Amino acid sequence: MNIEIDENSDLVIGADIGGTNIRVALIDSNGNLLEKKKIENDPSSEIEIAGEKISQLCHEIAKGIPIKGIAFSSAGPINQITGEYLNPPNLSNWNKKSLIPTIKKFTGITSKVGHDATLAALAETKFGKKKGTKNLIYITVSTGVGAGIISNGNMIQGENWFAGEVGHIIINPGGPGCSLGCLGCLEGNISGTAIASIAQSMITDGHKTDILNNNKIEDINSKLVIDYSQKNDVFSKVIVTQVLENLGRGLASILATLNPEVIILGGSVAEALSKLYWEKIIFETSKYCIPFYQSNPPIQMTSLGEDASLLGASIIARN
Repeated sequence: MNIEIDENSDLVIGADIGGTNIRVALIDSNGNLLEKKKIENDPSSEIEIAGEKISQLCHEIAKGIPIKGIAFSSAGPINQITGEYLNPPNLSNWNKKSLIPTIKKFTGITSKVGHDATLAALAETKFGKKKGTKNLIYITVSTGVGAGIISNGNMIQGENWFAGEVGHIIINPGGPGCSLGCLGCLEGNISGTAIASIAQSMITDGHKTDILNNNKIEDINSKLVIDYSQKNDVFSKVIVTQVLENLGRGLASILATLNPEVIILGGSVAEALSKLYWEKIIFETSKYCIPFYQSNPPIQMTSLGEDASLLGASIIARN
């Protein structure tokens, strides 16, 4: 059964597809999430399975009520016209495939698509603390690292839809690399995946840590490392100190390159670090900044939380 479309409806459905979760919400024009559902995502499964699950959630949320449209945000790179994935590091099994046909098959609606960080940046300019800002960068630090760029009020997407892939800026030459093989890149050194991998490698090399008092090595993740850095665990402190310095290097480079009014940080790793080390994030950024930004780097945490990309999807669903 198809979901009914009404061009005059105030409601749209937004979805956010990540490497671990899929979230779908019914959203009005004021950015209110009237209902939200979340399921786990298995990116190793076929893309059609994910598309069918998303469609099912859309039906459950719409409840027979007409909507104006559907749009989804996703980790990329992704062609934002066809929805085709372009060698996505965290959704590698979906390369050269699109969710759009499957969602249309089960809902009757041709959905729109956008890069998650780009749509989060768009949402910040409409619903966030910097509403109305024309030059803004949203950087997500989570499973991976990516950015959304709003320049003079426009979404910057690039010739091949790669704009905003700041996770592959080299900030630690010779350091760990990401899944694409970019040695020393931001994603390979500060993402949640990277923090867990670095910790596990150090333990394998013989380093001691209190984390293993209550956890197995294979269960170590970025949250544990960040938490234990506050518990006098020298091992975790060393890792987090390096993460903060590399994050500062990346932020300073982006400020110098794109000259935004503000950089907004989001994502689970950024959230965890900001609660414990906000002053250190600003200090490390300032240390590597050009003089113009040195005294007061314009870095803020998102006020939209994990819903930023969903809200961005709701904006393009109306257009």
